[in-house]
Amino acid sequence: MLWMALFLPNLPLEREPAPTNLPCAVVNRRRGRRIVLACNTSAHAAGIETGIDAVTALAREPTLRLIERSPSREARALAGLANWALQFSAEVCLDASRWLLWMEVGGSTRYFGSLPALTGRIEESIAALGFTAHSGVAPTLEGAAILAREARSGIALDRPALLERLGPGELGLLALDPEVVAALRATGLRTIAEALALPAAALARRFGPEVPLYLRQLTGELPDPRPRHRAPDRYRRDHDCTCPIATVEGLLFPLRRLLQELEGFLRGRDLALQHLTVTLQHRGAARTMLHVRTSSPQREAVRLFALLRERLERTVLPEAVTGIRLAADELLAPAIRQGDFFDQDARPNEDWTVLLDRLRARLGETAVRRLGLADDHRPERAWVLDGTTADPPFSDDYPDRPLWFLEAKPIERLPALCGKPERIEAGWWAGEDSSRDYYLARTPEGARWWLYRDVRTSRWYLQGIWS
Repeated sequence: MLWMALFLPNLPLEREPAPTNLPCAVVNRRRGRRIVLACNTSAHAAGIETGIDAVTALAREPTLRLIERSPSREARALAGLANWALQFSAEVCLDASRWLLWMEVGGSTRYFGSLPALTGRIEESIAALGFTAHSGVAPTLEGAAILAREARSGIALDRPALLERLGPGELGLLALDPEVVAALRATGLRTIAEALALPAAALARRFGPEVPLYLRQLTGELPDPRPRHRAPDRYRRDHDCTCPIATVEGLLFPLRRLLQELEGFLRGRDLALQHLTVTLQHRGAARTMLHVRTSSPQREAVRLFALLRERLERTVLPEAVTGIRLAADELLAPAIRQGDFFDQDARPNEDWTVLLDRLRARLGETAVRRLGLADDHRPERAWVLDGTTADPPFSDDYPDRPLWFLEAKPIERLPALCGKPERIEAGWWAGEDSSRDYYLARTPEGARWWLYRDVRTSRWYLQGIWS
C-alpha cells in the first residue's frame, strides 16, 4: 500500500473560509494563557507568530481578530474533507487532533495516469478549497505523516527510501508524548535514525510498549490498522459560522467550499442528486430553507453553486446567518451519456436542462412547468401541467400522438383514412361514457390529421394535426 498524508497546519483558522484578509489568529488556552495556534498571512505580515501569547499579539497588531479554538469544529471540517477525498481513494483515514488526512493512493495511480498526476491533482483541489496543505507519500501511515509535516512534499515509494528520508529528521516530528521526546533528547539523541537504532526492549522498559510499537509501525515492520472513514448513506454537512454572516455575498465563500466537498463525496460514491436542501440558521429568527432542484441528476459543484446563487439573490435574510447545513436525502445514479465522437445530440439536451434549472431557480419552482400524463385514456384529459422535474413515464410502445392538439371539431368531408382504427372507451365511471374510433387521415394538401368517429352518433371529429 502507498499512503498520501495531508497535513493541514492552519486547519483551526481555515476551517471557515473568510471573505476578508484582515489579520486573524486562532488562540488556544494553555495553563491560563491564550497562545496563538495559527494565523493568516496578514497576521504574519504584522509580526504575529504561532506560540506567542494573545497579549503580545495584540500589542503588535491592535486590529488582530482573535478566534477561540474549537476542536469539535475542526473535527467536523476534517470529516467534510474526508468525504471530499473519497473521489481520489476508496480508503481514507483521518486524525482530527493532529490535523491529518490520509488517502491510499497506490490503487488509484492507474486510474489517474501516474502518481505525480494524482498527487498534483489532489494538491490543486485542496488548494481550491482554501486549505493550506503539506503532503507526503510513503508506504506507512505515520511515515507519510512525518514527510507531510516536514513541509517538503516528500515521497518515499518503499521501506528503504522511507528510512533514508526519515533518518535525518528531528525527534519532534515523531508522534510521541512530549515528555518521551524530551527524555530521548536528554540522553543525547537528536535524529529519528538514532531513535530507531535503540533496542525495542529497552524502549519498552523505559517508556512502555506504545513507543516501540509506534516506531515499528512507522517503519513498516508491523501493520498499522486504522479505522477507515465510511461515507454516509445520506449527505449531511453542518458549518458553523464563527462570525455571523449578514450578506448574501458573505455566504458565497462557505457555500462554494461546501459544494466542492459535496461534489467530491458524490464522485467518490459515483452518485448524483436532483434535490439539495440548504438550511440557513439564525440566532433569533426562523431558519431559512432553500431548495435546489435539477432536471436531471447532477453532481458538479459549479452548476449547483450557480443555481443556489440564483435562489440567494432573491432571498431576504431575516437575520445574520450563524450556521449552514447542506442535506441530500436521495442520491441517484449520475446521468452520464456516452456517444461517439460525432454525436451532437447530448449537448443541446444538456443546454436545455441547464436553462430549465436556471429558470426554476430564478422564477420559483412553480413558475416553470412541463406537460405530464394523467390517468385517463381520453386525449383531452390525458395530460396535465406538471411542476415536477421527473421525466414523463412514456413507454417504447406509446402510440403516436400529434403535438398540435385541438378541441374536437365536427367535419363534414372526410379525407382519406390511413391504417387501422384505435378504439378508446372511457369516462363511464364518472357518468361521461364515450366510445370513439380514432384514425389517421391525409388531406389532399398532404397534411396528416388525427380524427375520430363517435360510435354512438357516427359523427366525425378532428382532434389533432401533425405539422
